[in-house]
Amino acid sequence: MPTKATVGLVSLGCPKNLVDSQAMLGLLDQAGYALVEEVEDAEVIIVNSCAFIEPAEEEAIDALLDLADLKRNHCRALICAGCLPERYKEGLLAELPEVDGFVGVGGVPRIVEAVGRALEGERFYIDGPLTYVYDGSSPWVQTGPEWTAYLKISDGCNHRCTFCTIPSIRGPYRSVAPEAVLDQYRRMVESGIGEIILVGQDTSAYGRDLAPRKSLSGLLGRLAGVEYDGWLRLLYLYPQALDEATIARLCSGAPFVPYFDIPLQHAAPKILRAMARPGTAESYLELIGDLRRHDPAAAIRTTFIVGFPGETDDDFELLLDFVREARLDRLSVFRYWDEPGTKAAELPDQVPIQLADERLDELMQVQEDISLAVNESLVGQRLRVLLEREEVPGELWCGRSYRDAPEIDAEVKVTVAAYEGVLQPGDFLDVEVEKAEVHDVRGRIVTALD
Repeated sequence: MPTKATVGLVSLGCPKNLVDSQAMLGLLDQAGYALVEEVEDAEVIIVNSCAFIEPAEEEAIDALLDLADLKRNHCRALICAGCLPERYKEGLLAELPEVDGFVGVGGVPRIVEAVGRALEGERFYIDGPLTYVYDGSSPWVQTGPEWTAYLKISDGCNHRCTFCTIPSIRGPYRSVAPEAVLDQYRRMVESGIGEIILVGQDTSAYGRDLAPRKSLSGLLGRLAGVEYDGWLRLLYLYPQALDEATIARLCSGAPFVPYFDIPLQHAAPKILRAMARPGTAESYLELIGDLRRHDPAAAIRTTFIVGFPGETDDDFELLLDFVREARLDRLSVFRYWDEPGTKAAELPDQVPIQLADERLDELMQVQEDISLAVNESLVGQRLRVLLEREEVPGELWCGRSYRDAPEIDAEVKVTVAAYEGVLQPGDFLDVEVEKAEVHDVRGRIVTALD
């Protein structure tokens, strides 16, 4: 059978989007299309977009407009998939005439149809019910580093945070059946992947929508029965749904890493209520204390939003006080974005952008001092490190410890000049920390681990 057109894909946004991108590539590969890594070599280019906040939309639109220039040469069709077309529907056909087709979140399983129609010169919008979640029943193509893979255990969200567009874009919460998760996990383990990361909009709510009802801790128990010498990491744990059984399992040792990504969003009571976020600063501190009682070495990260409508100087000071007391290992801060269609967009007392940016900078400065102190406490300790790239040939490699999720956290810089062995990306090493920086740490190889 002759090879069909070449296809290249650009995946934007979060790891959950990346799983959908890999599923689309799997379907296209199965259908006989030739997949290429460089979009300049592709006859069909797909952009899997994010539309969570305005900067993500701008990134997607800029990417589409830049790639449209390739249609003057080798490229025959440009398709936008994912969150942007799901949010704005058929209106994008008029707004972005440079793009040949749009595929919403529910239309991801129809990507082969979309490519065929685009190659025939048709302009279209493909939608579908928001019931789709990749469950491993169709092929997937690993992209990015071969030593790290994301496994989506759910999609959608039932929370109604007033600032968030995700429920309207991704639909209601839906879990992947535990047997399907286990099957995907086994295949990833057998393929030699060194780090497997479970993702979902809220992984802690896993299984509550299934009949009979399941739980995240139960799923983790089943995964623990598979022999695996790599890392098993979770992202996006909702604070109110994180129970003792799950905490205990994540702190129980290999393959689980004691890493807790728990978006808190704020700490001031008034702002949490306005966000429709349950919990208080006191309950959050209690949760953080509980995590550290289970494992004092647990790494805890969160995200906050500053500049939310109605946030006063006093509210912001409460947030600063919380951050100083919590002493979190990792922290990301976002300025509030006024997203049309959300309840927060209708709230009075919008915070000026300049003031919100100033608060963001101040909060990050406070966290930098904490981060440096936390890293200094690691000096002299040994960390298992997953190597990712050679920074200075023969002298310095960069990798991550269990404390660092890909792309969002820090790195471990590893001195290798005195090491006589052969190193490859994806190797695990035992590293002794020798120096602390604000975000990263530096160390030397102690032992290479099998």
